[in-house]
Amino acid sequence: MNYKNSINNYFKHSSSLLFGVIISIPLAIYYEISMIMVNRGYEVEVRNAADALFRRLFSQLGYEGPLAGILLFAILFIVAAFSQGAHKEQKGIKIQWIYYPVLVAESLLYAVLLLGLMSISMSALAPSMSLSLVDIGYSLGAGVYEELLFRALLLNALLFIVGKIPGRKNLWKVIAVFLTAFLFSAAHYIGASADIFFWSTFLTRSLGGLLLGFVFMFRGLGPAVYTHAIYDIFVYILN
Repeated sequence: MNYKNSINNYFKHSSSLLFGVIISIPLAIYYEISMIMVNRGYEVEVRNAADALFRRLFSQLGYEGPLAGILLFAILFIVAAFSQGAHKEQKGIKIQWIYYPVLVAESLLYAVLLLGLMSISMSALAPSMSLSLVDIGYSLGAGVYEELLFRALLLNALLFIVGKIPGRKNLWKVIAVFLTAFLFSAAHYIGASADIFFWSTFLTRSLGGLLLGFVFMFRGLGPAVYTHAIYDIFVYILN
């Protein structure tokens, strides 16, 4: 019974939005430091597209540079804490860091599955071992900001909307995950540094978006962020 309760507590705690936001912060910090180093001396910074979008939005409010990221996570933390009822608890809500390594291991398994899906469009899977600290930064940034944009914001918004539609709610939820996956895939072909469009890569990226969408829906923000980040690290190693 205790073992079963521990498993249930792990899944409940690790799927919470507050836990997901907090464990995403170290990844965002590493990403920010690596971007400062790699973009030093350049007028135009090369950043993750989702991160650039968030920065553009916050720049309209007068928050530039690292302040944009700080404000973003401050808002996320407040929203997550209130949605989880931290303001109603006398001692707040304690973060169980003992679950962190288990979550990383769980995300690693999802990342391996994601790699298997995405390898359909890869020309080769020969390890190059060319991973750099900056590559890790880009991987962590993609995991954090793309999951925040496409899953925590877009997919959450769609799930909220379809939840108000009478009828087959589960079917509408699946449609929401599919739509988000297609938009996630399409975003990789937009912009100055976009990939060249091929149906094969679009469909396999959509499959990846589906997996990440279901990970987010059933396991929360934290596992989705870490699955995405670990997968991107795998890609740097294998290409």
